[in-house]
Amino acid sequence: MGRPSRNFFRIACFSLIGWAAAAFIPRDTDITPQNTINVDVCVIGGGAAGTYAAIKSKDLNKTVAVVEQQGRLGGHTKTYIDPVSKKPIELGVAEYEDIPPVREWFARFQIPLYSYNFTIPGVSTEYVDFQTGQTATPKQGDLLGAWDAFQKQVAKYPYLDQSLDSVPFPVPADLLLPFGQFIKKYRLEDAVPYLSLYGQGWGNFVTLPTLLAIKYFPPFFFSPASLYGKGLGALAAKDNSLIYEKATTELEPNVLLNSTVLSMDRSAADVVKVTVKTPSGKKLIRAKKLISAIPPIIKNLKGFDLNKTEIPIFDKFQGHSWYVGLVNNSGIPDNVSLIGYGTNNDKNFNIPVLPGVYDIFATIVPGLHYFSFVGNDSTPSFTKSQVKINLQDTITRMQTNGSIPKSSEGAKSLRIIEFSSHTPYEVFVPSEQIAKGFYNKLFALQGQRNTYWTGAAFVTHSSAGIWNYTDQLVTKMWS
Repeated sequence: MGRPSRNFFRIACFSLIGWAAAAFIPRDTDITPQNTINVDVCVIGGGAAGTYAAIKSKDLNKTVAVVEQQGRLGGHTKTYIDPVSKKPIELGVAEYEDIPPVREWFARFQIPLYSYNFTIPGVSTEYVDFQTGQTATPKQGDLLGAWDAFQKQVAKYPYLDQSLDSVPFPVPADLLLPFGQFIKKYRLEDAVPYLSLYGQGWGNFVTLPTLLAIKYFPPFFFSPASLYGKGLGALAAKDNSLIYEKATTELEPNVLLNSTVLSMDRSAADVVKVTVKTPSGKKLIRAKKLISAIPPIIKNLKGFDLNKTEIPIFDKFQGHSWYVGLVNNSGIPDNVSLIGYGTNNDKNFNIPVLPGVYDIFATIVPGLHYFSFVGNDSTPSFTKSQVKINLQDTITRMQTNGSIPKSSEGAKSLRIIEFSSHTPYEVFVPSEQIAKGFYNKLFALQGQRNTYWTGAAFVTHSSAGIWNYTDQLVTKMWS
């Protein structure tokens, strides 16, 4: 008899953990009535999916409780308000597709939308190899030709603007290729500089399954205006976090911020019990249904009473590390934005070498630059201090090589005034799992044990797509 696989041991361990969590959930009598919340639905996660699910349920006259580990709702949407000018700078979701669900969602909260344009008058863009600190000159190619070829390939798969359960099985072979191989096969190399500009947070995106890489691009991305930096045909609010602030007010007092799931019991036919650690102590949520709207990687599901069907599915998910922030005293001129270019990274189409700084953009506030830092496939996470050291070293190399002006203090005076983690980002599974019917198994979990699942892992990282899918899910859940 052969040895059990590592996966067997993982499943066994997680099964025991899930059993223990359910076994030790406090009895109803262990938590006072004042700390017990009885609702129709408990939503875990208050990002784009969770907030939409909660408000949609409320609009259907259902009672709701939301559990969110951060101190605010919004997830990947985070807005910095400059204390002096009061101008907003988005540190996450910046724009939305101009489609009816988006307009309707913002209109529900009476928040006006405007045409989004990411360009800033007077700001020039330069390419820099952040590993060497030297100015870079990207290879010149036929962007329009490559872009036209890319659009023709995408048009073969009209279901890709829907949730991942719309993908046929067996999955078309081209969609299972690593994206880099797909690029080479259809000679799309000249489109990569533009793809990488939009692909912050992907990590080494050329290794992603083509299915997930293509799904990342919304329809407006293919507009001619977007290629020339004249706007993306997209929408934005003056402050994209405002919608989440208004949602918080509507959902109070059952919005549990800075809170985490301690344990869960989904064994009963008519009730889900969730024990939550909150700043004011433990609370027990008793709900008819549960909606999980967090990235479904195993470590995020700590406290869930996962069973032997769920564990082998969620155990397959992986994610990328992506961090953004605002810096001042960087020495970079206010009218300059810097885009990373991997001069010697030919095997990966000259995208920036990772882990490392991916780009540094000027903002509408003088003295502040936005930066993004991206991990690689083998590095799970970074601390703020690690990111700052890498950023300082990058700026020092640029000053030494003349890419940016030298300053008397070098990079020592650099200060990160705002820092935001989008980790894990672009949660995905490898192509071999997709080929084995992974998404059929994932979506088959919907409704089992009174539990429903939503979020970017079920659609892609598009707020509009997530809202549209969540709307359908919640409507069906209550029908």
